[in-house]
Amino acid sequence: MTLQRTATANAVCSTSPCVMSPQSTRRFPPPWSVQELDSCFVVKDANGQALAYMYFEKEPLRRYRRSELLTRDEAQRIAAVFAKLPEVLGET
Repeated sequence: MTLQRTATANAVCSTSPCVMSPQSTRRFPPPWSVQELDSCFVVKDANGQALAYMYFEKEPLRRYRRSELLTRDEAQRIAAVFAKLPEVLGET
């Protein structure tokens, strides 16, 4: 027996917190910008809403112990590419 899930534009998922309806579409207006904080870069939309945080290791010499963190350069490049998504997707 297989289960099939279908969804319409106005369907509400009773088992999850998401609501699929055109009225509840959330927009993040461009341009998106990148701001550097103490140990991360934050990508924000035109309204100042934080969309993503890219954390980095502040002390690269200690990075070998905490390999899950990015270098500052890696985090900055990823944040810059993320901030360009509206342009790439043609939403400007």
